[in-house]
Amino acid sequence: MVERADAARNREAILAAAMRLIREQGIDAVCMDDVAVAAGVGKGTVFRRFGDREGLVEALALQAGESWRVFATDVLADESTDAAERVVTLTRTLFAHVVETLPLVRAFEQVTRKRGCDGGFEPIRDGLIRLIGEAAPDLDAEFHGEALLANLRAEHVHYLVEQCGMSVERVRAGVIRLAEGLVGAPRDATMRTL
Repeated sequence: MVERADAARNREAILAAAMRLIREQGIDAVCMDDVAVAAGVGKGTVFRRFGDREGLVEALALQAGESWRVFATDVLADESTDAAERVVTLTRTLFAHVVETLPLVRAFEQVTRKRGCDGGFEPIRDGLIRLIGEAAPDLDAEFHGEALLANLRAEHVHYLVEQCGMSVERVRAGVIRLAEGLVGAPRDATMRTL
């Protein structure tokens, strides 16, 4: 079913207003009433469109991560590039995405845990595990893939930076080095960037 033009405009206005408010006030300070006012729509429109605050956060995070998911899908499909290099590229770009949208991705992780969904990340997770298996066949690819992804979770990155006082650059270097070490890639291996 094709979305009506006014409904599409309202959806975009709501998402833009919510993103702006999150950047200005932080995600915890934003409520549906504020989003409705900022978007110039009725509160009912926001609730009908997204259901609740969690639905709005999920829509925002999916929108913010769309270009990375497309990029990651392309990297996974690029058989002309070495598997180890693709693992490092995925790690590097996912870390950059997480840091760039940290409050939103943290909230999204909470929503997906609560709702028991993966936010469409499962094919990329599976592809990363496959690449680790290709690059390092002696490893338990699933375990090591999950361990690498655990270090890329927004909550973990936030903890390292905010609670442990590590710089973003230090965490970035450590996560990338972890990926390189897993798959035996040369330091700073990368195929391309976003």
